[in-house]
Amino acid sequence: MNPESVWIFLAVLFLGGAIGFYAARRPRPSAVGAERVRGNYLAGVNFLVNEQPDRALEAFLRAAELDGDTVETHFALGSLYRRRGEVDRAIRIHQNIVTRESLEPEQREQASFALAQDYLRAGLLDRAEKILEPLAASGAHRMAALRNLVRIYEQQRDWPRAIETFRELDKSGRAPHENAIAHYFCELAEAARERNSRDEAREHLRAAHAERRRFPRGALMRADIAIEQQDVTLAETLLASVLKQDAALAIEVIPRVTRLARAAGKGGDALVARLVAERPDAASEIAFAAIMTDALDFAPLEALVRNFLVQDETVSGLVRAIGRDPAALDVRAVREIAAVLRKLAASTPRYRCSSCGFSSINHFWQCPGCKGWDSQRPLLRFDLVAGLERDQRHP
Repeated sequence: MNPESVWIFLAVLFLGGAIGFYAARRPRPSAVGAERVRGNYLAGVNFLVNEQPDRALEAFLRAAELDGDTVETHFALGSLYRRRGEVDRAIRIHQNIVTRESLEPEQREQASFALAQDYLRAGLLDRAEKILEPLAASGAHRMAALRNLVRIYEQQRDWPRAIETFRELDKSGRAPHENAIAHYFCELAEAARERNSRDEAREHLRAAHAERRRFPRGALMRADIAIEQQDVTLAETLLASVLKQDAALAIEVIPRVTRLARAAGKGGDALVARLVAERPDAASEIAFAAIMTDALDFAPLEALVRNFLVQDETVSGLVRAIGRDPAALDVRAVREIAAVLRKLAASTPRYRCSSCGFSSINHFWQCPGCKGWDSQRPLLRFDLVAGLERDQRHP
């Protein structure tokens, strides 16, 4: 039995047990109705025994539908519908529960939260937000409602409200991502830069820096503005700080370094050499970034790439396979091999989320898969097999 079937089996067993319990224990106004509920329940058990979970679920659902007064059964039924992707049915069930006059306050709150979950699953963010806002003020579902509201505001790119709501989570010590608010300010800064509001962008970046002093994204954005303003000293300082914090981000740093070096003119090679010297232990990460971003115009980077072609076993093996000696390559050969490597890697994943495994060619500060911040990490090795296979499929 595959994992999905196991899950369905367990879920159906739980629902069947709930229905069977109430069918056996609760008084019924109609003996015929009670018999029909019990009949569907027994049929469901029979299907389970015979490893027919889909038919068992149908039987248990019919039993639950006949039992119109059992709120707990309907909660379980609605949750199953949502998990199966039948969101319309889940919405109808939870709407019916919410409108019942005899509900206890706790049950009404539970039904409202379940309905908000249905709307989120259906992509009806406005409706979910309307329900979650009062739930986020107080009650048993307050923390879960706040987390869901943060998720909604992120999707809507409503960063000010995301900041406000996240601070409420932070006060309780239940904030899911410690760098989230700093990223929200960076998102606001990017929007301001798109409007050519540089002063506003700087203000948001200062706020991000106040949230997280060692924050690579903020430093990279501040370096971008410094490069635009030709403030070479500040830009160099900021880029060096990112490289010191996380050598894996060389893939983000090196393109900015080359832009800055070109702006520096004759002092470009010296500037690159100073930055490379900040992380002598990260030669392979920097060389990899130089290859991927075509940054071999500067002697310090070309030297690192040359050493990389010799020391990396996979790449040096490829060089030998084409009849060349990795240790005896001239400048032109180094650039040609780097171009081949760049082409092979062009359509293979370059980043992978450390939390959910989502892979992508482009870098995202927020993983599109699990929505975690800062979880995407660069892959620092060439996947030559995947690149060659892709090249054969698309010559």
